[in-house]
Amino acid sequence: MALRGATVEQKIWNYFKDKGLNDYGCAGLMGNLYAESALNSKNLQNSFEKKLKYTDETYTKAVDNGQYKNFVRDSAGYGLAQWTYWSRKQAMLNFAASCKKSIGDLEMQLDFLYSELRTGYKKVLDVLTSVRSVFEASNAVLLGFERPADQSEAVQSKRASYGEGYYEKYAVKEDKSMAENKLDNTPDAWAKEAVDWAVENKILFGDENGNYKLHNSCTRQEMLVFLNRMRKIV
Repeated sequence: MALRGATVEQKIWNYFKDKGLNDYGCAGLMGNLYAESALNSKNLQNSFEKKLKYTDETYTKAVDNGQYKNFVRDSAGYGLAQWTYWSRKQAMLNFAASCKKSIGDLEMQLDFLYSELRTGYKKVLDVLTSVRSVFEASNAVLLGFERPADQSEAVQSKRASYGEGYYEKYAVKEDKSMAENKLDNTPDAWAKEAVDWAVENKILFGDENGNYKLHNSCTRQEMLVFLNRMRKIV
């Protein structure tokens, strides 16, 4: 199934949302992937580029065409999650071959990552579907899935901050969009002229989302505010 989205970020976010991760889980996972690879599925660990004399692109191509045969045992981090340990790199290589995809293919790596979560890291996956904060989600991935050498509080905070950025960008935006889609701003035909007049004369304002709430009941306080606004224009 083709990935949904115009950017790599959107494709990753939508992929894991479709798999059942909640907003906090998606954000926490993506923050870790950004820390590992900047969301580049062809990313070769920077410290190995000079050592192996490959770039992201040339390394990927050499693995794909069989020219480079030490992918599994070279200890170089690779891909979205910077897979490093030999058994996980072997599993990903086999997975790519079974899909007939490049080792650097984004969708293949997302499928492989989710397969790992579902089969070998079930506790992490359970957290990512039910967690209630980005920080908790980020730490679940950092400490239970990625497990880098440096797991300090500074690293935890940094990765969580990346996740918060994705949460604000996608989850909050979705919430605002949903709120906008629920605006009660369309008057009934018999009230349209009056509503248009009230809006034009700044008697009727919307809330922080621009919602006029035309079909809500009106309290005495709200009625007095309307009367006071009318008084100012008379």
